[in-house]
Order: sequence, then structure tokens, then C-alpha cells
Amino acid sequence: MVLNGYHNPDFLELHHLGDEYKGCIIYCAEETGNGIGFFAELGMTLIKLYFADERGMVPYIRWGESYVYYEPKGIRGEKNAFLHYFKPVSEVQSVEHACHVLYQASWHCNQVKALYGAVSYDVSEDYIDAMARMLRKYIHYNDETEQYLESQYSSLLGGKRTIAVHYRGTDFNKGYNNHPIPVQAEQEINKVRELMKKKDYEQIFLATDEQAIVERFRQEFGERVKVYEDTFRDHGSGESIAFSKSERENHHYKLGLEVLRDQYTLTHCDGIVCGYSNITFIARVMRRAWFEEEWEDYCLIDNGLYHNQNSFSNSKNARKVNQWS
Repeated sequence: MVLNGYHNPDFLELHHLGDEYKGCIIYCAEETGNGIGFFAELGMTLIKLYFADERGMVPYIRWGESYVYYEPKGIRGEKNAFLHYFKPVSEVQSVEHACHVLYQASWHCNQVKALYGAVSYDVSEDYIDAMARMLRKYIHYNDETEQYLESQYSSLLGGKRTIAVHYRGTDFNKGYNNHPIPVQAEQEINKVRELMKKKDYEQIFLATDEQAIVERFRQEFGERVKVYEDTFRDHGSGESIAFSKSERENHHYKLGLEVLRDQYTLTHCDGIVCGYSNITFIARVMRRAWFEEEWEDYCLIDNGLYHNQNSFSNSKNARKVNQWS
């Protein structure tokens, strides 16, 4: 146990907490924490679901206080932030008195990543397929979220042929190790201009965390640029909006809902121009999980990755969680 117990993913330590849910092993997957964003967290959750699913365990997802978008008072009486946006992934409602519980560990995810060679943002088609299977099986919007996303999408784009653009700014420009070198606005503008000339796209949906990028695209393409006007964006601070503060009610929950709305819309457009990010990775996973075909145009701008000693985990926004370290 000393040699294998705390780094071997095949060494599974079960906890007996009570007599509920006899006859199954519950895999309790909590938030990874460390300050990661909405879709980085969702991506890690898919990996945990894969680990549990492959072993016939019953998953239970709980996003708590270390989750960036956590609301201390809860939403609609619910404090598990996963359920603010999604339906439960199983019938398990709590592990407090469960008969057999296995808690997540970092080496579980490391095993899944190693299986598919998923060590950077440039992942294999097999890995995307595997995560799409987990998404299709387990991740479903709750009724409130689904109604909101559908109505917002329809109101903004109105069924017209749309090319989506994702621009990730703010703290992406801080050059963290193993993070993508940011795509420049002019790179995306040039690609969009090219596609608008060649294809019959009627409008552009822009998802970005920087207000200056909205203004730059509108300067270039005018009223053809569609954005969600009420999205909370950065106005020059250079800090991720995930760590922003605001007096608006349920600010952190709304930040999550807004980035999920951008994600939903990106996925439903006819084509996409983007760089590497967790948002565009999950967009590919969602597209494969929920649509019969890929985007008509998938234009990924790859500027490479940073390789340095500037780790996000050492930044002021990183949040540690003991059960994951």
C-alpha cells in the first residue's frame, strides 16, 4: 500500500459511509479547483466520468466552494454548482451515507490522458470521440438552462447562416506554460473576411471576453457582427472575467451561464474560426456528441504553445484544493 496506494490508478480505496445505495460503487467527482475556468472544469469532469464509466461505477458530480463560479447562497435552493446548469448524472443525490464510495484522485485523470496521449491542447480524434461519448451519455442541460440557451440563440441569430468566431483574450496573454500562444485579432479577421467572400455566410457570431475585440470586429464588419450584449466582458484590465467582481446578483453563476451561452451558440453555428482553448475543445466535443455532422468550416489558427516556467498554478488566481493535490 505504501508503494502503490497513492499513485496507482488501479489501487482503489473504497469508503463505507452508511447503508445507502448498496450494490454499487459510487465515484464521487468534485471540482478540480485551482482556479480553472468553466470548460476546463467540464473537460476534467468528462475525464472523471470516463474513468468511472469504464469500471462500471455510478458517477456523482459535486462542484463546491473551490469552483470558480460557486455561489455561497446557492441557486434556486441548490448549492451543488454542477446542478445550476446540468441535470444529475445519476440517481445518486448524496454520498454522505453511501455504502461504497471512491473519491477522485489526480492519477485517475492522468491514466485517462495517458491512454489517449492527451497532454496538450492538440488532442487526437479518438480522444474527442471518447469525451463525446461521455458528454452524450451523462451531460444534459437542466430545464432552466436549456430553455434559456435555446431562446437566446434563436433571438440573436434568427436561423441565418452564421460563421462563429471565438477570441480568447485577457489572461491568455500572460503566457502561462503549456498554454496556447494567443491568436491575434487580425488573424481571425483575415480568415473571416476570406470565408465571407467565398461562402454564403450572412453574419458573424463573436464570442470573446474582451470588449475591445467586439469594437474591432464591428469596425471591420459592421452590423453583421452579432454578440450577446449583456455578456460581462473585460474593459482593459487584462484579468480573466472568471475572477471578476460585480454588484449584480449571482454574478459568478451568471458568468458561467454566459460562457455556456457562448459555447452553445458556437456549437450551433455553421462554421467556426478559433484558436486553441478549452472552449473550442469542448465545442468540438459537443458538436460531435449532439450533431450528425461537423461544421461546414472548421478553421483552427495554431500559433503553438508557450514553454516556460510561468505556471498558472503559481498565479494569484489559482485556488488549491487538498483532495486533488
